[in-house]
Amino acid sequence: MISSLIIVYSVYNTISFTNIFKNNITTLAQEVQTTEKTVQDNIETTEESLKTTKVKAESDDLNNTLSDLNQEDNIYQKQIAAIGANDINEYYHLQKEIDQLYFKQYGSQYGSQSSSGQDKFVKEELKYIKTVQERKLDFEAIPTMQSHAFGNFHQQFIPILTSSLFIVLFASMVSILVATSYESKENRFYRFAGIDLQKNLIIKVLSGTLATFAWIIISSIIYFLVIGVVNGFGAWNYPAYLGDSDLKTGFTLTNLTIPNGILDLGSILYLFFVIFFLASLGALISVFVKRSMVVVGVIALFVMGYSMIGDVPWIISIRRFVPFSYFEPLKLFGNPSALFGKYSILIGAGYLLSLSVLFLLISVFIIKNQKTRRIS
Repeated sequence: MISSLIIVYSVYNTISFTNIFKNNITTLAQEVQTTEKTVQDNIETTEESLKTTKVKAESDDLNNTLSDLNQEDNIYQKQIAAIGANDINEYYHLQKEIDQLYFKQYGSQYGSQSSSGQDKFVKEELKYIKTVQERKLDFEAIPTMQSHAFGNFHQQFIPILTSSLFIVLFASMVSILVATSYESKENRFYRFAGIDLQKNLIIKVLSGTLATFAWIIISSIIYFLVIGVVNGFGAWNYPAYLGDSDLKTGFTLTNLTIPNGILDLGSILYLFFVIFFLASLGALISVFVKRSMVVVGVIALFVMGYSMIGDVPWIISIRRFVPFSYFEPLKLFGNPSALFGKYSILIGAGYLLSLSVLFLLISVFIIKNQKTRRIS
């Protein structure tokens, strides 16, 4: 019930921001107008310098600069007109010309090996524009704030599902099933009745995992359909423009070309391994402590604790070996260098699955060797 209310709130919260997405075009217009004003100021400054210079070489350089600035200003004026006509495709076509002009102007200064932040940004923007054009798609106004369902799903909903709060919620749904068997004395009755406790444990873990995963799939479908009806569904193969947001460094692009559809579907499927890991870990803890609240508390301590100390230097050095590093599929699809690059998502799934099986085998072994006293 609580989880359903959270999903309803998430959908409502996203719909309430529809006007923000609609204002993306306004934001673009303001940015272009500001940039165009700067270019005009530079034109005036260059013209003034040209009037006073008497050195031919310097005069030639200023004339070349003035020509480039006038060309750039002309493109910006066309961009403003394109935005006014709500033609986002034409806006990005013109932006491609601006980016190419940038490399024409500064190519010798900012070569292909340059580490310049501006140089890197322009290269990424050019790659984004070319990718969308090659896939013959319509552009989103702002790639980092996609309003359509395919883009909105991973930018808004997946982060909610993989937040520490939801991970603990999932843990509480799947990890206590074995512990409650001890609390209700169910295991004692099963043992005396000759029921296979090892098989019962495996069934509880798998059923809890599948039930929770089914809930995630149903909730995701509902969310996707609601956003699609409100903002449009968009395109499966539109580039996700995947990146990390940091308060200090801002937005860092980590995987530009991965299609939205693959990222959305892959992230949901990956959550199966996360839930299976939580259920198996809960089963292992349960056979020792036999108290459901203790099981949830221990897992919550692991999850919340790691989220707080995950960026500590000594933790970063061992991050590859900590299973809680593999709980967020968006980061894994971003090819993190701190883990295994483009193989992170596959290694993460394999690692969590291997640990889950190991935890189950240990739990089965312990239950098999537990002795229950008969009361005569």
